[in-house]
This record gives sequence, C-alpha cells and structure tokens, in this order.
Amino acid sequence: MPNYFDGTDRGSSLIVSEEVLLPDFVPDELMHRERELQAIADSIKPLLTRRTPTNLFIHGASGTGKTTCVKYLIKQLMEHSSAVLPVYVNCWENPTQMSIYNRIVEEMRLPLPRRGLAADEIFDRIMQFVRNYKKPILLVLDEMDGLRHDKLLYVVARSNEQKLSFGIVGLSNNKALLSKLDSRIRSSLRFSEMEFAQYSEEQLVSILRLRAERALAPGSFDERFLRKVARSAECGSARVAIERLWKAAKHAEKAGRGKIMLQDLEDALGAEPEFKLPELKLSSEEVLLVEILKGGELGSSDIYERFIRKNPMTKRQIRNYLELLEKKGILVSRELPAEGMLRPKMFKLR
Repeated sequence: MPNYFDGTDRGSSLIVSEEVLLPDFVPDELMHRERELQAIADSIKPLLTRRTPTNLFIHGASGTGKTTCVKYLIKQLMEHSSAVLPVYVNCWENPTQMSIYNRIVEEMRLPLPRRGLAADEIFDRIMQFVRNYKKPILLVLDEMDGLRHDKLLYVVARSNEQKLSFGIVGLSNNKALLSKLDSRIRSSLRFSEMEFAQYSEEQLVSILRLRAERALAPGSFDERFLRKVARSAECGSARVAIERLWKAAKHAEKAGRGKIMLQDLEDALGAEPEFKLPELKLSSEEVLLVEILKGGELGSSDIYERFIRKNPMTKRQIRNYLELLEKKGILVSRELPAEGMLRPKMFKLR
C-alpha cells in the first residue's frame, strides 16, 4: 500500500501567502471604507478621555466589511493607547450574558475562583476593574442578533447611568434588530445607526487585485480572471469573492499549474454546496425560515404556522424576515391569484 502522505506539497509556487485569503485576515489597508472607518473611530474616541462615546449599530449585507473594519480599528486603538479595553465578542459563539461576561474577564485577565461565580458576581468584578483602573470597556457585539435575550444590554445600560463603563458597537445583517430591543435599552444606549453598502463590481475587482498581489505569485492571475471572480460573488460580497479566489488558486495549484484559469473558478463554484448557512451570516430567524423551506415550496400561512411553533412572532415580523431573505437572493416568491386586497404568496428556496 502507498503512503498517502507521500508527495505532500512542501511549498507552493502559486500561493505564496495563503493567510491573506483566509476569512479572519485583517489587512493593513482597507479599501473603499475610508468614510465608515473615520465615522466609527470618531464615535469611539471620547472613551479615550473617559467621555461618553456614541454607541453604534452597524448593519449591512454579509461581506460588506463590517467586521473587518471594526477589527482593524480595534488593532489601531490598542496600538494608540491602553486607556480603553476593547473586547470583541461574536454573539453566535457567545450568545448568553454569562459567556459574554467570561469573554470580558478573559481580556481583563482576571482570575476567577474555581467554585465559579454567578453572573451578577462576575459583573461586579468587571465593574471593580473599571473603577480601579479607570479604564472603560469598548464592547463589540458582532452578529448581535445571536444574543438570546437583551438582559446583557439592560445591565450595561444601567451601569452606564451610574458611571461611564462601556461603549457599545453592535454589528448585524439585520437592519430591523434595534426595533426588537426594549424601549428602555434603546433610550439609554441611544444607538446611532450606520449602514455598510454593498461593494460595486469595480470595488470588488480592486479588493481582489490587492489580495491576489500579496497572496499569489506574480503572473499567476490576470485582470480578466479577477473580474470573473467579482461577478460570481452574490450581492457584492467581498467575503465570497475572496473565498472563491482562494478556492480557484487551490484548484490550479492541485493541478500543478502556475496560473489560475477561468475553469479553475468554474470547478470551484461547482464544488460549492447549495447552502452554507454559517457563511451567509443569517440571523436565527432567517436560519429557521430556510430550514422550514428546505422541504419545498410553501404558502405564507403554512410558513407562519410552522415558524410560530418554534419562535412566537407576529406575522408582520415573519414577513419582514421573508423579505430580507428574498432581497439576499436566498428565496423567491410568487403571488397567487386572489380577490380583494390581500394576495397570498408562495415561497421557495432559490
């Protein structure tokens, strides 16, 4: 029997810096987001002198650079000053009040007793740290729709009423998320909203060119190929475009070629699964609707009935999520003939 690890690649002549094409990479230059970067930085700056910041809610489609921009600014903030403690939390990975407290404690490097502490005890430790070191916390809540309830925000809002302790930056694909929050939380935290628009084809091409120049060997790609990758990315998503550039490069490398061909991209696209929910960065409500529709085409009344069994909501709220999924190109709808003002719809996954 052969050893299946024989012939393992000891170094690629095509991909010279693969990390540049991976999802968590934060480049040292962000293109086409200068205005957004400046606005986010301006909202955070007051924390440096222990003044009240502008809490931000950033929304926009997946792949528009929301997370990358905020991580880029966190890095700059840490290089500039130690007067603020930035804490980044992905709320899908840390959906509970306790898990987010633990993330904050990790960044503070506070030892906790082995017996464990209740949530309010941990929060008391966090507040004591803020008071002792006079260091407010910049709490970044990415995928904010992943929070299971808004008690965390309520506690943070109450603590800020007594003394400035937190600045909040929330990120989500769901523009309507703020409207779900308790009115007391909204009035206390007073979020300002910022929308990240989708990238144009030309912007995507320039982003891909910069990544390709840093990640791939000279002469291994051309402008025609980059434009084809940009056009393949749904909804102007830089995340999708960069991933497809990486997959096409890996495909060409595996075939032993020194240049990526259009066929490499076609083969990479053909190997993609039909739905990749984690990469689509959908809200929990959107994921539930996709799961319901995986069984085939359904009418709006059937969708409402199945949805409400697992997540009690009004028909208007469910309809809003259906419209969001349709705008993202994940599902399609058609109207049924009917008399009167109400026209029932049928929905199915694209």
